Amino acid sequence: RILAAGLAHALQDIHAAGLIHRDLKPSNVLVTIDGPRVIDFGIARALETVTDGGLTRTGALVGSPGFMAPEQVRGDRVTPACDIFCFGSVLSYA
Repeated sequence: RILAAGLAHALQDIHAAGLIHRDLKPSNVLVTIDGPRVIDFGIARALETVTDGGLTRTGALVGSPGFMAPEQVRGDRVTPACDIFCFGSVLSYA
């Protein structure tokens, strides 16, 4: 429950800042004495730039396949819902 609450708060803050993490997975979560911390924003996208599902290269997938949302795998529009799917995947893994 502590992990779920901490990740939910982190995603709330990430999305409130106008970002989509796009690669939430166990190795991008640090468990600290103060609770979980989400790291590695290397492929995060600002919400304002997500007008279509495409990436800069045709056919490129960005993320970790075992934790990617179906719409992300299909190359559809990426929204904060993708991070929520990953959130569930991380909790299932844990």
